[in-house]
Formats: sequence, C-alpha cells, structure tokens
Amino acid sequence: MPLRSTLLLGVLAVLLSSTAHADEDQNYENWLLRVGDYETLYRGWWWRAGSGDAAMQERVAAFALGPHAREAKAQPLDGIHFLFRAALNGRPTAMRRLASALDEGTLGLARRPDAARCWRRAPAGFEARLACVKLTTYRDPVAHLPCGELAAWNELGRPAARDGAAIAQLCLANRTPAILVFGLPPGPREVERQKAYARHGIEWIVTGDVYTQAFEKFRVSFNDTMVAALDAERGAGYMDKLAQRIEAGLAPK
Repeated sequence: MPLRSTLLLGVLAVLLSSTAHADEDQNYENWLLRVGDYETLYRGWWWRAGSGDAAMQERVAAFALGPHAREAKAQPLDGIHFLFRAALNGRPTAMRRLASALDEGTLGLARRPDAARCWRRAPAGFEARLACVKLTTYRDPVAHLPCGELAAWNELGRPAARDGAAIAQLCLANRTPAILVFGLPPGPREVERQKAYARHGIEWIVTGDVYTQAFEKFRVSFNDTMVAALDAERGAGYMDKLAQRIEAGLAPK
C-alpha cells in the first residue's frame, strides 16, 4: 500500500477511535445521571476542569452551585473558583453568571456594578478580561482565587498563557501578588517563610523540584514582572529589603 494511503488510514483510525471513546464517555455520563450517581460524575468532571477544559470548568461551577451539589459532595467554593476560571477562559455564559453575582453581591463577591458591566460585555481578549479582573472584588476572602491557582494554569487558550509576565499581570490585577520558588515540598522552615510573606499580602509558592527549561523561563519572567510591580507600588528595592528582613527573622535551622 502506498505510504500516503497508509498515513491517511492511520489518521482515520485515530479519529474514529477518539470519536468512539468520546461516545463511550458520554454514554457513561448519561448513565451516571440516570442512576443519580452525582458524586462519581462530579469527580470525573472536576479533574477535567482542573486540567484546563473551559467547558468543563463551567459545568463543574454550575454543578457545585446547583441543587445536586450536596449529593455530589461538591464544595461551593470550587464552584466559585471554576466559574471565575471559565470566565477568564472566555466562556460567555460563565461571564454572564459572574456579572449577575457582581450585580447582586452573591457567591462571595462584592457588589460591583462596574465589574458586572465589564464581564457582561463578554470581553474577547486577555487585556480586556484583565480590565474586568481589576474591577472584581470580594466580600468573602475565601472566594478570592489565589495566584497559586492562576500561575499553575496551562490554559486560557492564548500564547500569553505560557508567558510568565502575562500571568504575573493577571495575579496583580487579581490583587494576589506572589513569588514562585523552586524547591522541595514545604518543610517547617518553608512554611514559616510562607506565613511571613503572607503577612505582607504576598503568596510564597513552592512549585516543586522537577526542573524544566520551559517552566524555569516562565518562573523568571513571572517573578521579574512581579518584583518590578511591587517595587513600583511599595517603594524602590522593597522586595529585596523584605526578603532580608524575613530571612533574618526566621528561626535558625
């Protein structure tokens, strides 16, 4: 068989396999709905939402904030966070629901008609959504998505998603400044350091000890942008001085 024909048949087989797998997944989900196994259904959706599936983020948000949340053992906080992530990912219906919550001051959000108008316009680009994030405020601190969740994203459907400077700008607009550091899972000393930075409104995020060149480039760009912004806001050299004070105040090893 000619090589071209072989390749075409291979591609067709993959497509058919993917379609069959998707059909199986949908049939399984339909069965879970029929038997009322909302917990299993929600758990599967949650993992897909967490990996960056914007449509699934919106679905999880609706489920966690809906009438079957208790049966699914879903946390309303997950619903609020995933709703925000789906809106950031450009889901118009998520933006409209977020706008309604901002109009009413529900879902842990502060009542902000200006932010509601911004989201209701369903901004199409990253910069336009960033403007809406800057207007969005909270009356319940736990409803506020931390930078750690934003910085871990590989989603947003745009080249800037891999741009540390862009994600730093998003965290700054979200009023959740942070620094990303390479290292092992936090021990007692690192936890002490995290608490010290938190007292200054800064998340100290240990991202793990697995090195990749791409993520290191992301981290450097993120941190450089964040430090420059915090120094501009709080005074020249602020972050260096803060680091020196915190390190001096940590308990000896």
